[in-house]
Amino acid sequence: MAKTKKLWLAVAAMAALVAISGLAWQAAGKYQAVHAELRTARMEQAEAAAPDGGLQAQELLAQPAAQDGVTLHRAAYYPQAQTLICFFEDEDPNRDIYLAALPDINATILPEEYGITTAIFEDVPPEALAGGIVVDLTDWQFECSQPVTFALGG
Repeated sequence: MAKTKKLWLAVAAMAALVAISGLAWQAAGKYQAVHAELRTARMEQAEAAAPDGGLQAQELLAQPAAQDGVTLHRAAYYPQAQTLICFFEDEDPNRDIYLAALPDINATILPEEYGITTAIFEDVPPEALAGGIVVDLTDWQFECSQPVTFALGG
């Protein structure tokens, strides 16, 4: 009887260890996805032309912002390349994401990684950041629109 009890305790401990390891793996992957340093061809050209050979990122959020179930974890602007990179969680990549000041500029959406969707905007002058970034939470039939605006500031 004591052996069976010890066996069940060992199995329970291993199951708990596997669950905790999985959660830690997911958290580490999410952190890496949010803090990835991405480069587009335009950014690489600007980086090569920069006098110091590097791009300076302006972090536009002091902390993650959440609205209506969508979280904007990070927004990094690279003024030398006029590129904005945003990292969203719980955002359906089939929905519209656009800058309020430049609604006709489409983002390049990267495949979701660890629950993080990355949107890359190019040809974004600094003054276009003032209106924020909009996530349009439409329904699947696109019969209604619920735009949610995230303010971008330093």
